Amino acid sequence: MKKLIFILLLFGSIKSYSQANFSRIAIGVNGGLTKPYTGLSYGPSTTIPGYVAKDTYVIADNKTFGGSLDYYFTPFINAGISYDKISIRQEADKYNRAYISNFSAIEFKGKVSVGQFVDFSSTPFLYSFRNLNVGLGLGLINGSNNVSDFGSTAFPRRENSHDLGKSKFSGVISLPFSIGYFINIYNSYQEPKVVLGIDYKLVYTLSDDLDGYNNDPSYFSNKLNDAYTSFSFSIKYLFGPKGLYYR
Repeated sequence: MKKLIFILLLFGSIKSYSQANFSRIAIGVNGGLTKPYTGLSYGPSTTIPGYVAKDTYVIADNKTFGGSLDYYFTPFINAGISYDKISIRQEADKYNRAYISNFSAIEFKGKVSVGQFVDFSSTPFLYSFRNLNVGLGLGLINGSNNVSDFGSTAFPRRENSHDLGKSKFSGVISLPFSIGYFINIYNSYQEPKVVLGIDYKLVYTLSDDLDGYNNDPSYFSNKLNDAYTSFSFSIKYLFGPKGLYYR
């Protein structure tokens, strides 16, 4: 009897694990809206008396669309590459500066989800948060804007001779950070096959040329580089070699 009780206690103290298969490769598409954060300043105009410049948001010219290829180390850790076409726009500021910028971005990135670190089967609360993820990456941006040089009669244009901005830019280094959530759609074998995702991403660049304006810091207070955010939806299809995950 004592031996039986000992054996039951021993098995009760051993944590049981289930296992699940998952595909390691995912190809996907994404699309959404962008929001620029550049050096433009809004408020009472310095050139038009009584005019107050407002940062009006134009949905049609603030968008992103792209594709991705990822490798899954586990269902909750992946790394890959993405290619996106992005447009950002801001209306005339108090210095009469405006722009439309169109560019492409290649990003090498990695993501990790909460489910990698917690026993999400223990409570419904943790289970609901298992697919919350954060991502970091490194990217390159190439593109152009519609801003003309100082002295041009076209609008928009650079408004002073000390503006070092460019109409074309390439090799701009970007640092993307994202937070998101995904939902798996399973096949008949209970393996994730389609992944639906939502992401909010902040992209900081090591350049001040996305908007076409780059005032010489020797003459103006110009300390911040250009950045933008995106809010996007994605869909991925999983395929390829299988992995085994213990949960």
